[in-house]
Amino acid sequence: MVTGIIRGALYLPTDARGVTTAIATWPEEGDGEYLLRDAATQALAEKSSVVRPKQHYGPDNQRACELIACPLIVDRQLVAVVAVMISPRSEAQQHAILQLLQWGGLWVETLLQHQTKAQHQSGAFALTAMTAILGQASSHAAAMETVNQLADYFRCERVSIGFRQGLPIHLQALSHIARFDPRTQLVRRIEAAMEEAVDQNLTIIFPAISGQDSAVARAHAELAGQQQDAAVCTIPLRGRSKTIGAITLERPANQPFDKLTVAFCQSLANLVGPSLELKQREERSLWAKGFEAARGLAGSALGPANLKLKMVTLTALVSLGLLSLIDGTYEMTSVARIEGSVRQVLAAPQNGYVQQAEVRAGDFVNEGQLIASLDDRDLQLERQKWQSEHDKIQAEYQEALAKRERVQLSLLRAQLDQVSAEIKLTQERLKRTQLHAPFDGVVVSGDLSQSLGAPVETGQVLYEVAPLNSYRVVLEVDEQDVAGLESGKTGRLIISALPETTFNLVIDKVVPVAVSGDARNYFRVEAALDEPSPLLRPGMRGVAKIDMGQRSLLWIWTHSVVDRIRLWIWAAGW
Repeated sequence: MVTGIIRGALYLPTDARGVTTAIATWPEEGDGEYLLRDAATQALAEKSSVVRPKQHYGPDNQRACELIACPLIVDRQLVAVVAVMISPRSEAQQHAILQLLQWGGLWVETLLQHQTKAQHQSGAFALTAMTAILGQASSHAAAMETVNQLADYFRCERVSIGFRQGLPIHLQALSHIARFDPRTQLVRRIEAAMEEAVDQNLTIIFPAISGQDSAVARAHAELAGQQQDAAVCTIPLRGRSKTIGAITLERPANQPFDKLTVAFCQSLANLVGPSLELKQREERSLWAKGFEAARGLAGSALGPANLKLKMVTLTALVSLGLLSLIDGTYEMTSVARIEGSVRQVLAAPQNGYVQQAEVRAGDFVNEGQLIASLDDRDLQLERQKWQSEHDKIQAEYQEALAKRERVQLSLLRAQLDQVSAEIKLTQERLKRTQLHAPFDGVVVSGDLSQSLGAPVETGQVLYEVAPLNSYRVVLEVDEQDVAGLESGKTGRLIISALPETTFNLVIDKVVPVAVSGDARNYFRVEAALDEPSPLLRPGMRGVAKIDMGQRSLLWIWTHSVVDRIRLWIWAAGW
């Protein structure tokens, strides 16, 4: 419309209140780019048209021109700037050109409005179509709804959908036709056209339009020829990860497909494809679903994705396999303590008071050594009393013997025997006030050194003595570990006080009675040391490990947790 245009360019505004590099120029090559950009920047800054007369450009600035820049405003917002270089003109001609540019801006606004309206209409149709498809119960009903909607919206004579079953495609639905014979020539040609598009993974339009990718369209030509040279368009129908079929649209020859229609059809196909695939997947049998899940799991496990995780998992599986094959010695571990094989209790023989305490717990004693004594003053007085009574009766007995009074002699003899017995009893009680060590050993418990003069009762335990060279080891075995533990099993013992020394032991007896203590149940197991040691003392504690035989390393490290889980599952009733 305007003669004398030397060059023109279109610019977009930037956030920095400048303009971008020209997004469109005419002609593509020429001088004066900087002049156009300058004028566009000024028009953007002033948000008004700019006219610059008598501008020079070209080699040595020998050429003259005039610059006109005009902002393009849509919905009261500046969206672009157009700038042109024209040959010198009068002021009236400059204003006329400026007015033409402003009218061009109005045309752009109208074009955008039409495009927006068309997009809204397309979006509304897509939403309606998707709602109708998702509301169907089966893939066949969804396919029928799809082809009917497309045929009505795009004014097609026929729209068809085919689904891939293996390599071939089988026609699933024809618009506005409830049933059809799959053996007819028309159906076979439609399926051939679908396979032609899917095999090439292209949208095929016949007759071809400008800008269409080169493709083999022989099947499409045959289909169009059968319908008197109709226009045919086939779009591959893609699911979530693969092509599941195709959509074929047919129009009269006088209504060929254009680029916008094809683009909209492609977007709709991309939209409905996953939905139709989902309908198909829901209709599969349980066997097919299970096989698909197993194949997907195998693919994810063997595929290239998540390589680090798979390497870690593979390493873990190999390690578990090796651990299940390699055997090791399973040793049952438990708390152990040292006890004397015999423990002699020294108890109070009678009621009395502590007079003397020679030793206390931890002291070594020899056989017969005095350990403690009780106050014997009352017993001494009692012995003197009975001795006096014995002397008195003895004198009477001598007098009766001199008089030969036989009856009196018999009575006195009985009284003498009774008094003699009382004297012997008192003497025995006096001996028992002295507590002596029954054998060489160590005092395990008892300390009367702080209780001199304190009263004691008959049977009260005062001391416990254990031998020095005869010990036994008592193990406190948890109830989940006692299975399989029997006499004759060997093991090792380490005492907390002697961590550098290992003692060998043999199981003697498993006491078949559980003991409750310290919030747990355990069994008492008695063991004997192979070689007694003078370093050991009753009461020492440590850790014992009993050899239970050969088991796999995996079992050794996991059996405790597995047994607890089994017990928990059984208790939960599963």
